[in-house]
Amino acid sequence: MSNVSRVSLEDSLYVLQLARETALAKNKQAQANRMSPVVDEMRNIVTSAPQATTTPPSTGMMGQADFKALLNVRQAKASQPASVDAMTAALERNRLIGAMAEANMSDVDIARQFSMSREEVQLVLNVGAKNAYGKK
Repeated sequence: MSNVSRVSLEDSLYVLQLARETALAKNKQAQANRMSPVVDEMRNIVTSAPQATTTPPSTGMMGQADFKALLNVRQAKASQPASVDAMTAALERNRLIGAMAEANMSDVDIARQFSMSREEVQLVLNVGAKNAYGKK
């Protein structure tokens, strides 16, 4: 159990609770009653699970040193005071998105890193491609 992350445990609890609530909504009281002890036990496991003190090591693209350097640059920029020009911050973000895409990082992973939707990432990449085409 020590190898299971707290997030996975919490997600499992939410799925079990959702299944139980679905059974109740469909008037399947017997099924919901059978699931109640399982939900309760999972809740006990989640509440007793220790908080993670360190992040697990990254693998693949996100574990590479150059990618970590990009993230550190982005985090350093994000921690600057609010007086930083918003346009400069957006341009820097867009450059990082372009660099990540050129490094064959998926748009889903890029979107997660910047708390954006995939559509926003695609829009940034499309605008960047049009700008690059116009400069050549």
